[in-house]
Amino acid sequence: MKKLDCSQKLDKYENIINVNSPSFSGIVAGECKGDLWVDDIDNPRISIVYSYPVGSFAFLGSIINDNECIELKKYIEKEIFDFLKQKGVSSFEFSIESEHLKPYILKMFADMEIQSEREYSYRKSEHINSCYSLPEGFEIQKVNNDFLIKVFKGDYENKAFLIDRILECWENVDDFNNRSLALCITCKKRIVAVIVGTARYKNILAIDIEVEEDFRHKGLGYCLTIEFVNECVKRGLTAQWDCMESNLASRKLAEKADFSAFKENDVY
Repeated sequence: MKKLDCSQKLDKYENIINVNSPSFSGIVAGECKGDLWVDDIDNPRISIVYSYPVGSFAFLGSIINDNECIELKKYIEKEIFDFLKQKGVSSFEFSIESEHLKPYILKMFADMEIQSEREYSYRKSEHINSCYSLPEGFEIQKVNNDFLIKVFKGDYENKAFLIDRILECWENVDDFNNRSLALCITCKKRIVAVIVGTARYKNILAIDIEVEEDFRHKGLGYCLTIEFVNECVKRGLTAQWDCMESNLASRKLAEKADFSAFKENDVY
């Protein structure tokens, strides 16, 4: 296995992508930011992908034999676990995004303690016809160059709430503007809610949404979701919403906005 640096791009990656997983496939295809390891740069069959907004790894690729499993496990225990230790992380969280890889990867970790949780994925590519009203004093902002200038100037006291999300997913602001979109809600001098396209594969845009704790239960997330989806539709994009089974609020919001469930997977 070899870790690619930020200047390296794969010419062939058809064997190590899954269109249902834009958060990881977008990294493989070089469309968004993340860490990528492959078995062969010229003709990759196996990849390990780390997504910063997801906060976990994914395995993608084709069937491997027992000897390759042994070598892959050795590499993970030496290189990937060291990568995590340097970040102060004591666990290895991963999903298997290629179904035929699943028995091989699970067998590889059979001697370790493994916990799992179900992840649900939803998509929406149609305009949402829904009325909403923001509470007084709150305003939806499109995250364009004009707004970002204000943010970088310090007009909002918590700029990291938005900027850190953008720059952990995209190489720079121009890359974000060309490939993604974001909206936020402001109140006075504070960004209180954000929705950001954190990864892209072809026309599929993965979503990250958060409302500051003090401003929850005001319908802000629903307002952002409607505007974000409708902006995606204008641009010919499909919004993808991934959430864990334990995150009931996120699942309810996706369903309220009429997203369609299309995939379930386990995260270990």
